[in-house]
Amino acid sequence: MVLFSRYVSGQIQNNVQTDTERQMDALSAGLEQEIKSMSDLINQVYYQILKTGDGTQTARDASLQDFYRQHNRQLVNVALYLKSGETVWSTEQTPVPAADVVKQPWFQQAAQTIEQISFGSPQLVCQKDQLTRVLVVSRYVEFTRGGQSTEGVLRLDFPVSDLDSTLERYKSTKVDYCYVLDTDGSMLYHPFRKEIASGLWEEWSIPMLSDTTVQHNHAAWNIQTHQIGYTGWKLVAVRSLTDVQQQNHNLYVILWVVLCAAGAVLILTDLLLLRLITHPVSKLSAVMERFGVGDLSVRAQAEGIGELRALADHFNSMAERIQGLMRRVIANEKEKRHMERKLLQSQITPHFLYNTLDSIIWMIQSGEYEGAGKMVSLLAKFFRVSLSQGKDIIPLRKEIEHAVSYLSIQNIRFKDKFEFITDIDASLLDYLCPKITIQPIIENAVYHGMEGKYDDGEIELSVHEVDGNICIAVADNGGGMTEEQIDYILHNKVVSSKRGSGVGVHNVDDRLKLLYGPEYGVTIESVLDEGTTVRMTIPKVRETDEE
Repeated sequence: MVLFSRYVSGQIQNNVQTDTERQMDALSAGLEQEIKSMSDLINQVYYQILKTGDGTQTARDASLQDFYRQHNRQLVNVALYLKSGETVWSTEQTPVPAADVVKQPWFQQAAQTIEQISFGSPQLVCQKDQLTRVLVVSRYVEFTRGGQSTEGVLRLDFPVSDLDSTLERYKSTKVDYCYVLDTDGSMLYHPFRKEIASGLWEEWSIPMLSDTTVQHNHAAWNIQTHQIGYTGWKLVAVRSLTDVQQQNHNLYVILWVVLCAAGAVLILTDLLLLRLITHPVSKLSAVMERFGVGDLSVRAQAEGIGELRALADHFNSMAERIQGLMRRVIANEKEKRHMERKLLQSQITPHFLYNTLDSIIWMIQSGEYEGAGKMVSLLAKFFRVSLSQGKDIIPLRKEIEHAVSYLSIQNIRFKDKFEFITDIDASLLDYLCPKITIQPIIENAVYHGMEGKYDDGEIELSVHEVDGNICIAVADNGGGMTEEQIDYILHNKVVSSKRGSGVGVHNVDDRLKLLYGPEYGVTIESVLDEGTTVRMTIPKVRETDEE
């Protein structure tokens, strides 16, 4: 809008310059026509009267008088001077002294140039008892006087009013006017000559006599000059560009309204494109980014142009299929984990049952009926807790009861080879625990920790709260293990002895991590020849009506 406004301003300025040049050409043509008329008249006097006469003074004077009478509307004065300044013939009532004549610029200029007409500065002369402003036109002449060829200067005075009438065709105003300067820089014509004479007007553009644009009185002005023929005169045109711009204010207003309307249309078009293309693409990109980081429920809105709507629909269709696949994968993974827990819990071999029944039969045969009955009762309790009505998660109370039953059976079998100690926080017994969690750890303590012990073995079961979780620890005073053995047990598929249940420490750790997460599970601390402590960490979870 700014560039277009500047372009219009430039065009208006160019139009002003073109219009001014056109007017100046017309004025120059008019002035040159006036100058040609003056030149023709002075040449007529010279060539038809002074050069072709019979040489007598009477005939010459008569011819000059007839010429003056014939052209008195165009001329104010006609005079012929010798080169010494003496007046030969003149229409002036009071001839000018020769000493004053030779001092005049028009006389000196004419006397020094041959075959060239000189145009002097305007002068005031008295004609019919009134002052008239005239333009002095002179030229060097040769004429016969007293039978001899004589050099002199011919002078014709033309009223400046004829030039003024030509220049007044230019309708001058105070913001658009023209004036004429002679070769000396004097004013030949100015539309505000009277104002200049009275001091009400000062022509400021004279020092800038060249085609230019200047600032004056807080306004921009265009100045153009034009040479008038061979006279050396300058026609100067001065025009206010600021006034022209003010005159074209309505045009500027219309242009700005049109440009603002065009800008509004462009803004609306841009907003429409933003709504139809850019904004839907950005929203679709954001939806895809959220979908990519795992938010499978997010969907794209079908908006914008046709292709974007189709793209959003295809994305939503793809998201539905992916989400369905993910549901099936999650369901399959849950089922897989459930089956893994079932499988781990079902890894109970009949070796422990066979060994226990063999011990019962041996005790009956040996007459130890009381011990055999106690072992049968403990075995029944052991399997009752193992079944737990098909539940995978049971109260910690029952899990400890299951472990104690197992320890009691093994203690009877091994003839009190080890001592069994418990340290249990009773406030934790109602929290839930995966079944068959403690028994496999105790089983390892019996078959591996107590190996080589005779009546001095010790196994301790402790249950306490640590950092908001339940910590179940089984410690023995057996031979201990190395770090390599501990790492192998925790990270490899190792099961206990075939004499036991067949559920190893690694399986217990896997079950806890599958059920509760990687931050829970089994840790082992062991020192050679001092013993081993196995700790299981589970969260505090109670059974509710809903779960």
